[in-house]
Amino acid sequence: MKFEDYISSDILGNGRWQRPLPWKHTCAAGITLTAAVVLSLLSPKAPAPALSAAQDPDYAASRNSWEDPAADLSTPLTALFGAPEDNASASMVSADHRGEALDNYDDTLPESAFADSDDALDAQVRDLAARDAGGKAEVELKWYEEDVQKGDTISSIFSDLNIPAAVTMAILDNKQVASEVDSVKLGEHLSFLLDDQSRLMAFVKPYGADQQIRFYRNDPQKNAFSYVIEKRGSHLKDSEETVTVAPVQTAQSAPAGEKAAAPAAPEKKQSARETRGRLVLVTIGKGETFSEAANKAGISYAEINQILNMFKGRIQFSRNVRPGDTMRVLFTDSKGKGKISAVEFSLHGNSVYAFLNQKDGKFYDEKGLNSKSSKGLRRFPFNITAKVTSPFNPARRHPVTGVVRPHLGTDFGMPVGTPIIAPADGVVVTASFTRSTGYYVVLRHRGAYSTVYMHLSRISVKPGQSVKAGAVIARSGNTGLSTGPHLHYELRINGRPVNAMRVKLNNIQDSVAAQDRKRFAANIASYKKELHNSKLIAKR
Repeated sequence: MKFEDYISSDILGNGRWQRPLPWKHTCAAGITLTAAVVLSLLSPKAPAPALSAAQDPDYAASRNSWEDPAADLSTPLTALFGAPEDNASASMVSADHRGEALDNYDDTLPESAFADSDDALDAQVRDLAARDAGGKAEVELKWYEEDVQKGDTISSIFSDLNIPAAVTMAILDNKQVASEVDSVKLGEHLSFLLDDQSRLMAFVKPYGADQQIRFYRNDPQKNAFSYVIEKRGSHLKDSEETVTVAPVQTAQSAPAGEKAAAPAAPEKKQSARETRGRLVLVTIGKGETFSEAANKAGISYAEINQILNMFKGRIQFSRNVRPGDTMRVLFTDSKGKGKISAVEFSLHGNSVYAFLNQKDGKFYDEKGLNSKSSKGLRRFPFNITAKVTSPFNPARRHPVTGVVRPHLGTDFGMPVGTPIIAPADGVVVTASFTRSTGYYVVLRHRGAYSTVYMHLSRISVKPGQSVKAGAVIARSGNTGLSTGPHLHYELRINGRPVNAMRVKLNNIQDSVAAQDRKRFAANIASYKKELHNSKLIAKR
């Protein structure tokens, strides 16, 4: 007969044998075991792990080529975020309460939850560029277009873009044309000029047969607009990448009455810029940030800021750029003068490009040659038919508290586990958990666009990963403060939520005009040769 190691046969055969544990220890063990059984019956089911590449073939196709291959994405989400899969304490509320379906109580996250890890780098570079420019900063402006749809009013259109009502009223304060602005016609084409914080800088509305009214902000810090009546399409003569210069108070600026301190080591940085060649090679050193390495090599902070914007939604600089990576910057003129004409990043052996099309002054990758590859943002991030259960409403009244609280996304009712796909190419900014939103993902796309997905059951991506349009990024769920299985989806422009179901979805990636493609293709071939012509690099 075999016995357990801690009980010998001699003891069992001895009539004087006592239990191996004292009586008080046995009681304590029994109480602990009973409590464990009770808790296991009352606790929610254990969460399912995140999908791995082996379980989800769509995930394998979407993995970034410079992603860490050793990363283990099969780790349960609870281990990653220290949170339960489902919020069992969320109360169920009648769907007809206050006349609307209540999929959630609160989909609001602090802005820090949406923060791109590149945001700090962007702010620092903008500040340094402003310092170098004598306290002035460049602000990027971009036109967005909207077509008047059935049932639209001027207020509803501004609301879809989440433009504050105070701004709408400031435009309507121009009494001479207020009635013309307030009267919109089906199919009418409207244009909005937004800055990099999604503030409305100009608004264009058709006026008569061949004219338009253009409203423009008098002061970037005030809601006061003037207007001009001009020929139809006059605003299109301005570049879509219009840049204005405005005074700013930089972090390096001295307080009023104090003499500003000189920037650190200006001689070395100026010397690098003044002596650079037409081609500048930047190598990221150990312990260096991208901006530090680029500036040391002779790239100005204004140019670094331009490069950061050029690769938004394609590279997450704080995560994807590592020591040993390189960047090549080619200028149009000798000695590093003129404009940037081409940029190549070599990230762990993978190349990412941007090429200047001198015809329109915009930057494209090689896909920009073909209009068919110029992909727009998909309206829906899934491939099933789903009902909208709670629409976008910046003035929504909270169904439980009765307080006005914005609903900044669109809710779709759908079964748990429905595949959620990327509506366009992008980079994963955040994949995390909060008690209100459950598991959520934020993607950064090209240009000013980003998208948000909440109440997920599984996450198939990780921060810093590059994803392709159509790739599965997660599975829908019922996590967080949710009253039923659904997806909360947000579309943002420059971080500001807009109505994803109503706004016009411009192409994420522009395409070169058909008549210019042959010439631009030849330019790309020339750019690539020059990017690796070491004779164009200045000798130090």
